[in-house]
Parts: sequence; structure tokens; C-alpha cells
Amino acid sequence: MTFAEDLKLHFDARIAIVNVVTTEEARVLAEIEALCRGPGWPADEGLYTWDIADQFTCLKPAKVPFDDKREATPDTILRMLRDYPGGATFVLKDFHQVWEAKRGTLRGLRNLAASLPARSPRKSILITTPEHCLPAELKHDLPVLELAKPDAAEMDALLERTVGDVGALRQVTPGLRAKLVEAALGLTSTQARRVFQKAVVSGRGGRLDERCIDLIVEEKRAIIRESGALELYPFVEQEDRIGGLESLKDWLAKRRLAFSEAARDYGLDLPRGVALIGIPGTGKSLCAKVAAGMWKLPLLRLDMGAVFGGILGSSEKNIREAMQIAEVIAPCVLWVDEIEKAFAGSAGDSGTSSRVLGTFLTWMQEKQTPVFVFATANDVERLPPEFLRKGRFDELFFLDLPTGREREQILEVHLNRKGLPMVRSRFDLPAIARATEGFVGAELEAVVKDGMFAPFMDGQREIETEDLLRAAGDMVPLAKSHRERIERLRQLVLRGEARNASKVGAADEVKVEKVRGERLLDL
Repeated sequence: MTFAEDLKLHFDARIAIVNVVTTEEARVLAEIEALCRGPGWPADEGLYTWDIADQFTCLKPAKVPFDDKREATPDTILRMLRDYPGGATFVLKDFHQVWEAKRGTLRGLRNLAASLPARSPRKSILITTPEHCLPAELKHDLPVLELAKPDAAEMDALLERTVGDVGALRQVTPGLRAKLVEAALGLTSTQARRVFQKAVVSGRGGRLDERCIDLIVEEKRAIIRESGALELYPFVEQEDRIGGLESLKDWLAKRRLAFSEAARDYGLDLPRGVALIGIPGTGKSLCAKVAAGMWKLPLLRLDMGAVFGGILGSSEKNIREAMQIAEVIAPCVLWVDEIEKAFAGSAGDSGTSSRVLGTFLTWMQEKQTPVFVFATANDVERLPPEFLRKGRFDELFFLDLPTGREREQILEVHLNRKGLPMVRSRFDLPAIARATEGFVGAELEAVVKDGMFAPFMDGQREIETEDLLRAAGDMVPLAKSHRERIERLRQLVLRGEARNASKVGAADEVKVEKVRGERLLDL
């Protein structure tokens, strides 16, 4: 159901007052004006707007004249609407400022909500507010609708209206036009219009080209970052950045085409999400970036610290807005890092954590858009049990300490990134892997970085295996202090509640777990 259809349904059902939450008043007015002039709407009903600065504006005159030249005050406006004998729809802009200044207005709205449905001809009131701010007195009397951000079709029409008249689209191919629209998804119509105008000015000869896509993405990245809770990652990592974790990479590879129309036609369900657990430094966050890179999807990082704002009620607003942006940009990957810190709960937050958790879990369970949730956690014991149950995530993976072969692969990745040629023949990777037993990926990266200092200070000579071995010997792995937590997490795999992200043969599984445990005890 579109916004206009939903609004019409409310008014046809004689629900006299509706609160619309949006920062895009122009879009709301365009929607309701088209609705009032369309079929199925009483032809004799008028459409008027009111705000504290410009007073009444007539968008469509009513059959029974309404005195829109008469000035209304916060004390008189509701009586004017109540006493008007004709039929009309009134859009009251930023009316929350009135009820905040005049608390008696709340009683007036409740009275109108109860009395207007029984009156004829029909009178309807639409109140626009930039955010959810209904006071307790009105929450049971006024339904709340939220205007979603423009979808692809609306964004394409907006692009045409904004730059079509200046000829900027004259030489734009359908493929480029689709990319421009996709790049702008997630913005409001006002933001998108501004970005399209800047793109035209920056384009060659006042035309849109491929370079404009990067400008739009960068502008969108800044705008989304300013919203606080989300950050857009326009560039993501490739599969060769991960050493080991073959089971997880295979799982992700099998779902590479799961967001396509062919998958829908075949009957495949949309992938819902995956949760990765493990101690810090095992590559959980990197896996989220790699997954988006493998699937060629935008990556959004949800900052739960920013979600929990300081103003009462703002946390729920922030999480709703973040989910709405993700759905508009979909298909995309929504990365929630260290999720246990947000949803572990707090005795002193007046239930905010529980409400945000409930909102997020409900959305994860019921979402129909291709938003893949990629959650990472260091301490699964702090998460509520309902968070990880089946139906919300497709799979739960445990990232264990890297095996010897995986450590070799991780070392090779980081040495190659330093531009060192012929890594396998130049370094004794098996010896370094043995010396780094219990090291996680982040610590292996640190071994490479620290190992380069000595040869640099020694006349900038070539780095050797001995340099890396010395760096490893000077480092104490984090696993030493997390021994008990790792053992508890391994129990999830043994109980079948999680999958090992590393590929281990069935015959070797018990042996590997035993050897890892013995070596961890020796650290």
C-alpha cells in the first residue's frame, strides 16, 4: 500500500486526524493534492494548509467557502476548523510547536478526534511533524503514518524533474540513468534534488556522466553519516583479503546470486543475515566488508552507540530511520558491529535498550526487503537468547583461533599487501606459523608490521624470516587472557548451535579441537 492509499484509507474510514512524520512537507502536499483531485475523493471537499508563519493557503477551494484570509492563532485555530460547516482537508504544518506552547490544544485535538467522524460533510486534519513526538495524551487518538524515502521510481521521476529541463539527460544511456538513481537511493527528495543539481554543475558541459555517480555516492555518504546511526562504505574488500575461514567463504559464495530475480523465480528465500562470534581480532568485521564486496552490494554500518541518543525517545526514532534507509537502498548489507554492547541491556536506561531491541528483532523477523544483516559479537553470553534464534539469522558462525595452515594464509595476505614479491619462496611461512600459535589475524598483521622496523633501521635491508620470528617472540597473544571464553564459544560448535567458520574435515574435527585446546593451555 502506498502512502497516498494508506492516507485515503484512514480518511475513508472516518479517522479524522492523522499525524504524518516527515521532513518532506512538499512531497506530502503533492501526494495529498493529487489524492484530493483524483477519483474516489469528494469533489466538493477543499484542501488547505496552515502554519504559524504564513497562516492559511488554499490548494483546492471547497464548495462551501472557507475564510482562509482570517488569521488563526493557537487559541482559535481548532475552533475555526470545528465550526467550519463545509467539507475539507486541513494540513497543519509543525503543529507540535502549537501543542508544546499551548497544552490546552491537546484537549482540543482529542475532542476533535472524537467528534469529527460523526459530522457531515467530512472534515479531515493531517498534522505534519519532523519526527515522532506525539505526547501521551494523543497516542491513542491519533494514528501515525511515516512517509518513506523515495523509491527507485520516485527517484527517477525526481531526476527528470530536476535536471531534465536543462538537457542534462539528453545523452544519458538507460544504464547510466539507472546507476544515477541507484546512487541516490536513501536520500530524501530535497537532498537528492540538491545532489542532482551539484552533479550537473560538476559534469562536463552541464551533462551527467559516469563521474557524477562518484560525486552522488560521496555526497550520500556524507549525508547518511550526518544522520548519526549509519555510515555508507562505498568501497569494500575482496575475497583475497581473508586468509582461511574457507567454510564461511564457501557459504557466502553460494549466496552470491541469492538476491537476483532468477533466485526469486526459482523459489529461493532471500538471505536474512548471519552472525559471527569470536574474540577480537579474528576478522569478523573484515568478513562483513568482504561479503559486500563478493556480492557487489552497498555496505551500511549501523553504529549502535549513535542509535542510543541522549534525548528520550530518540533511540527508537534513530533505529527506525536507519532501518528505513537500509530498506530503500536494498539490496544491501547492513553491518552491526559488536552487537552485544548495544543489546546487553542496562538497568538505568528506562527500558530503552529493550524497546530498541524489540524494534530491531521485529524488523529482522518480518522484513521483506533484501537487507542482509551481518552481525558480529565478541561475547555471545551478553546477548539475549531470542536474538540468535532461528528465523532471524540464516547461520551462526564461530571464528576460532586460526589453524597453522590458516596462519600461513593470513601472513601471506599481509606480506603481499606490503608489496613483497614471491612471499612463499622468500619466507619460511610454516616456521612463522608455528611461532605464532594462538595468534589471531590482527596479531599476525601486527607481526608483519613490527617485523619491518628492524630491517628498516638496519640500512633499509630486505625483511627476512628471522625478523618476523623476533617480532612474534616479543608479542603476547590475546588468546592467553581469553582462554576460558574461547573454550565456552567452542562448545557452541560442539553442541551444533554454531558452525565453525574454518573448513575442518569431519574426521579431523575432534583431533583439531583437542590439539587447539592443548596448545591454548600451553600459552
